[in-house]
Amino acid sequence: MTRDIQKIIKSKSAGSRDVVGLEVGAELPQGVPAVRLHIVHKQVELMAAGFVKLDDRLPARAEEAFAERDNFWTLPKSFQSSKAAIAVTSPLAILRQTSEAGGKDDNNVRRVSAIIDRQHPPIVASMPDFLASWIATRFIQGRRPTTRSIQVSMSAALNCFLTGPITKQSQNPAIVVFCFKNHSSITAFYEGRLVLYREHPVGYLSIREAISTGMRIAPGMVDALMNDPAVDVSSAITPLLTSLFRQVDISSDYLARRKSCEIRNFYIYGIPDGVKYWSNLFKQVVGTTLNHLHPFGGIVCSNKRLVLPESFEKEAPLFMNAIGAARALLEELEDL
Repeated sequence: MTRDIQKIIKSKSAGSRDVVGLEVGAELPQGVPAVRLHIVHKQVELMAAGFVKLDDRLPARAEEAFAERDNFWTLPKSFQSSKAAIAVTSPLAILRQTSEAGGKDDNNVRRVSAIIDRQHPPIVASMPDFLASWIATRFIQGRRPTTRSIQVSMSAALNCFLTGPITKQSQNPAIVVFCFKNHSSITAFYEGRLVLYREHPVGYLSIREAISTGMRIAPGMVDALMNDPAVDVSSAITPLLTSLFRQVDISSDYLARRKSCEIRNFYIYGIPDGVKYWSNLFKQVVGTTLNHLHPFGGIVCSNKRLVLPESFEKEAPLFMNAIGAARALLEELEDL
C-alpha cells in the first residue's frame, strides 16, 4: 500500500480532536518522546507527556521491514488517544529545499513537496515507502491509537513555530534555528510560510562532545557544567557555535539582498542546556538577540490529571519533534 509521508491516512470526518505525537528512531536512553494533545474551546491542551518504552529501532532496508511484521507497539493508557502522529528520525527520512517536485522516484522513495510560492524552491520531504509502510502498521488495527500522520522529524519540528504563539500573533519575517542531536536546521519564515531551509552539522551533541574533549571531562558531567555560573565553557564551544551563527547571518543577508526580506527576529528551539552561551555568542556574531523558545509554547497545561516527569523542564526540548507532529495533525483535524 502506497502511503504519503505527511498525510498517510486522511481522516474523513471531524471525529475526536485527540492526538498523541511520537518521535521514533531517535533511540534516546529515556525512551520514545510522547505527548498527548487535544483541543478544548479552540485551545490546544496537554493531556500527557513523557517517555514511553517502545522498540523504536527502524528498519534500514525493505528486507528488514518485511521480516519484522510482528513488532507491534502498545502505548500506556494515558497516551492511548484516538489518533497518532509520528515523527521519524532516520538517515532515510530527509527534508531539503530543492527544485524537484514531489512524487515517487525510481527507488520507491515517497516525496512530498510543500510549494511555497513561485519565488522560492519547494521544500521536499522524502522517505522510502517500505519505512513509511512499516511505521504505519506498528499499532494493532482496531486498538487505540490509529496512525493518521507520518512526518520527517525535521518537518515535524517546524510546526512548533508554525502553530505556536509567535506565528499566530505576528506575520513578521523570522529566522528560526532548530537544534537537533547532530545538526541544526536554519529556517526562514515569512507571512507564516517557510521560505528557506538549510542544515548545518552542529547539534547539541556536537556541543557536548566539544566540551568533553576540550575540558577533558566525562560526557556525563557536561550538562551540569553548562548550567554552572562558576564555570566558563565558552572557549570549547565558540568555534562550533560561531560557524553555525555565521551561516544564520549569511542566510539573513541573502534574504535581505535577494528577496527583499529583512530579518529582525531570530529564534531557536531544542537547546537542552547552556542557553546563555548560545545567546551571548549569537549577539557577538550576528549583532542581535537570539530568543530561546519553549516547544510547549502556546499549549495549556491546566488538566488536573496531568502528571509530568520530574525532569520534564530540563528534557522539554527533546519533545520538540513529537509536539510538532501532533500539532500538525491537530491543525488538519481543525480544518475538516
